[in-house]
Amino acid sequence: MSIQVAIIVSVILMGVLSVITFFIGKRVSSRIIKYIPAMATGAGIVFFLIKLNFIPYKTHVYEGINDMIAIILLSIIFGFSLVGAIIIEIIKRKNSI
Repeated sequence: MSIQVAIIVSVILMGVLSVITFFIGKRVSSRIIKYIPAMATGAGIVFFLIKLNFIPYKTHVYEGINDMIAIILLSIIFGFSLVGAIIIEIIKRKNSI
């Protein structure tokens, strides 16, 4: 699978997960909505890890390197989005007290 197809599949997967989480958050609890970016990037990381570990590279050896770069970038984004959601949660709790 080429990196272009992998990125398109990953974006579609993350978008579908974001929409599902948004609708669940509207019905169940609005507190879950602020964690949508973290969940979506987590799904992207899982997709690229599965692709890296279970799909063999016979023709293009450099695809594994591209997958590792994508995992690193998504991990950085995951960390920032998780820290942002936690900071928002702390600020909301301070204001409600």
